[in-house]
Formats: sequence, C-alpha cells, structure tokens
Amino acid sequence: MATTQRVYDGQGRLRVRDVHPCGHDELARPPRRVTIAHDVPVTAIMSRRLVCADPDLGVSALPALFLGEHIGCLPIIDERGRPQGIVTKSDLVEHLDADATAWTLKTARDVMMPLALTLDERATVAHAASLMTLEDLHHVLIVSCEGSLIGVISAKDIVRWLVDNDELPGKRE
Repeated sequence: MATTQRVYDGQGRLRVRDVHPCGHDELARPPRRVTIAHDVPVTAIMSRRLVCADPDLGVSALPALFLGEHIGCLPIIDERGRPQGIVTKSDLVEHLDADATAWTLKTARDVMMPLALTLDERATVAHAASLMTLEDLHHVLIVSCEGSLIGVISAKDIVRWLVDNDELPGKRE
C-alpha cells in the first residue's frame, strides 16, 4: 500500500507524492493544467437559435416542438425574456403517465425544472463543462448581463468543440 508524502519543491510549492512499497513514487495530484477551454467564451460555441416557451404552454404541444425544431431542451421564459426553467426531452419521458388525458391539463410549468441554472455571457467553455458535470446537466442557459436569455450550450456543443480544437482522434477535416 502506498503512503503519502508532502514534499516542498524549493520554490514554495507543495507537491504531494504517493510512495509505493517497491520504492518508486509518483505525484498523487498532478498540477492542474489550464486548457484552452478556460479562454474560450461560451458565446463562441453556444446556439443562438432559440426556441422558447411560455410557462402556460400545454404539455401536449411539447413533443411536436422538440421533434419539429430538432431541439433537446426548451427554455421557459417570462415576458422579459428571463429564464424561469427548462424542459428537456427527459423531463417529458419522466412525466408520461398512463392517463393520456392528464397531459391536456398540464403545462410546461408543471414539467419544467423550476430552477434555471444559467451562466453569464462572460463564462468560458470550462465553466459550462464544470456546471454540467456538477449538476448532471446536458444543457445550460446563457444569459446577458441583464439576465435575458441569449443562448443555450449543450454537452454536444462542448464535445464537438473539443473534437475540432483539441486534436482528438476522429477530428473532422
């Protein structure tokens, strides 16, 4: 079993090393590498083509919107364009019930995630990826400094950006 040693590198930096019984050691926590994702604003890769809905839109209208517009999420906004929540395809599946007539009585407000997790337009791709990971999200709403919805960034947008910019195998030519 490895033991942990704290080693100062002579320049005031602490390095933590795991020392293995066979005598070799390796860094337990490699220094954090800042990537290009920390420099790229979300506005560079987010979708500005927004399909939004009012909280009172009937749930029965949602499947046609998702399929017809080829979207994975539907931001729910107020009269000022500020996000109130979000409905995803997964939300619809979770709210399916045996009594189809109940769908005609429900609204987007009834099935949306009632908390709009947003990032400011000055956020970076790294911020979006971190928020998605921490909150288990596939979409993040991007708002202006005034709080109005200006875009949506998806996990697919981030993966596409990584393939195009990080020299990953399968890069599109």
